[in-house]
Amino acid sequence: MATRKRVRGVIASRNKLEVAMLNAGIRSQSELAKLIAEKENINSPPRDLVNRTFRQTRVSHQTITRIATVLDVPPHSLFLTQDELESEEELNPASVIDSTIHNDTSEPADNNAEEDLEASEKNNAIIPPSSPTSRTAKVKSQRHAGTLRPTHIVTFFIISAALISLTLLWNTNETTVDSISQSIPNVQSLMIIKGNSELEKEVARNLTKRLKKDFTISSVSISDIAANDSPYSLTESYNVDLVISLELVEKGIFKALLGFAYTTTNKTLLASLIDSETIVTEETIDKSSVKLESALKQYLAIPEYTYKGLDETNTKNYVSSQALLHKGLNEGNVNAALEKTHLILATAPTNPLALAQLCNLYAQKMYLTADDNYLVHATDACNRASEQAKDKPEVLFSLAQKSRRENDIESAIAYYSEVLKVSPNYSSAYVGLTESYLKKFLVTKSSKAMSLAKENIVKASRLAPNDWMIPFIEARLHYYEGNASLALKKFEESKDIEVTQNVLGNLGSIYFCNGNIEAAFQNYKAMEHEFGASNISDHLLATASFYMQKYDDAIGYNLKSLDAMADTNSNGLYPIWINLGDSYLAKNMKQEAMEAYENAVKISQRSDQNTTVMVDQLYAYLHISRMNRTFETGSIKAGIREELSSIESQISDPGAKFRSMVIWAYLGDKEKARNIQKVLTSQCKGLAKYPGVEDILG
Repeated sequence: MATRKRVRGVIASRNKLEVAMLNAGIRSQSELAKLIAEKENINSPPRDLVNRTFRQTRVSHQTITRIATVLDVPPHSLFLTQDELESEEELNPASVIDSTIHNDTSEPADNNAEEDLEASEKNNAIIPPSSPTSRTAKVKSQRHAGTLRPTHIVTFFIISAALISLTLLWNTNETTVDSISQSIPNVQSLMIIKGNSELEKEVARNLTKRLKKDFTISSVSISDIAANDSPYSLTESYNVDLVISLELVEKGIFKALLGFAYTTTNKTLLASLIDSETIVTEETIDKSSVKLESALKQYLAIPEYTYKGLDETNTKNYVSSQALLHKGLNEGNVNAALEKTHLILATAPTNPLALAQLCNLYAQKMYLTADDNYLVHATDACNRASEQAKDKPEVLFSLAQKSRRENDIESAIAYYSEVLKVSPNYSSAYVGLTESYLKKFLVTKSSKAMSLAKENIVKASRLAPNDWMIPFIEARLHYYEGNASLALKKFEESKDIEVTQNVLGNLGSIYFCNGNIEAAFQNYKAMEHEFGASNISDHLLATASFYMQKYDDAIGYNLKSLDAMADTNSNGLYPIWINLGDSYLAKNMKQEAMEAYENAVKISQRSDQNTTVMVDQLYAYLHISRMNRTFETGSIKAGIREELSSIESQISDPGAKFRSMVIWAYLGDKEKARNIQKVLTSQCKGLAKYPGVEDILG
């Protein structure tokens, strides 16, 4: 094979750089330069170097490698392909031509580099989407200017290890790649690069076995390739016609295996195999290799080959979105996951996986904010996903998630069960079934429901033993069965796997129930320190402060929590208003207390009317009545008594039990109130330490 004359320096793709920054959580070029300096232990951040690279000026391989190291991506994944260059020349010929005539050593210094970086900081700031419409429109305009259109061979396939199906499913509804503009030279020899992970190695071995009957195959470990060698150059270095490289992308328990095929100058996406099951089996690897082999041969036979499915960037965004949601249910994670999902939908508006994820995210957003507008968005996304692929496990899973957040437990159970019929090793479906049966237990007190919850979490643990969520949910099951010590042990196990906001919050709550309010407060503080202040951490800190009789601190934390919710349509979650009312009442600030309780009642009416919510409403209404001097009215007294009596047997939440105790005490039934106190003392000692509880009980 003839040796081509090398051009000094390489050009990075600005689009690929920005995507890699987004995936790495780096908000600006300036921040990237600072991180390079930190990693290399140099005093001055290489801002000019980063600026030149982003302006698509020729730079050295070493420069690309320095940037790629910080972004945690292979250097070659940032290269500007010839096809991208041609695409950009069509849009802006002058600027592209100018950028190609410089190299890393000859370009004059840019006096405006700092100004460019400052502008970039503003342009690259990640802002949570305010609405699906505005976000999508914005991303569309950004993507139009930098659409990737590689021309020669990329093999792209995915084996996801968490929310993705062992049944190999083709997405036939969306075209995202790139047509071949010229015929492929006769390909007789292939080189397959074996990655570092066992999954990459196994797929490489299996693919080699399948292709060796038709091609001359050589293989090399990725660790044996020189740092400055890209897949493009390996065709010459090893004298082969085509190079196939496998790249494993991991975000927590979520994985995607990307396969690429390279010629001297080009790469082209061939296929995408989506797998929703947790475990990877020999059958999975075998079927994946079959599809990869088929796609490769199809491409070589048909010059105008078109791929339908998620491209490389969108796949990484999809995995990132899943991982963000899985890290813990809070608005920060949900908003970040929505950002990733909207980026996918900007270029792939009909992709069923992205639409299903959007449905799931909006359902969680509705649950967190109590804003039913998000349910409308969730329903729309699920309907659109179902229109594209109603039987995909990801679509069925999102329908189950939405049903559970709507409190339609029977529909949720049915959808999760359908997921498992299609994809038997889908661990998240077993987790969803566990949560559904737990919710059913809390409403009905059915021992069968608790038994089914335990059965399903055991199945999930076998499939995903390293998932922090498994012991986390087991802890909750133990807690609701009244075994706080075992719950504490399981929460600690979950923390050992991964420190999440949810784990720290629940650990604090367990310590609280054990009567150790100070330890609870410290865990809530650790949660704030680790993940930043939020409405959740402020609410928990407020509760602990109240029980430590630090009422001013409690009021302050509650107000901070409400401020954090100010931009949502929920006007804060109603328990925050109840806690604020209790804190004001402890300081004899009756007017402020009454307003807080009134807000609690108003907001709670928008929530699902389960037993806990109904008790909380009665509790708030009781205090309002007492402060309005209307409590002695016989009809009000009888109404509260009647409502509480009708739901008394269904109360399982310790907080709700405590508030029912207070209600009975003020209604004059001291004996019933003291009986509840005895139960609370064994179930949650912290609640029994309510300031002034003995005065209430008389």
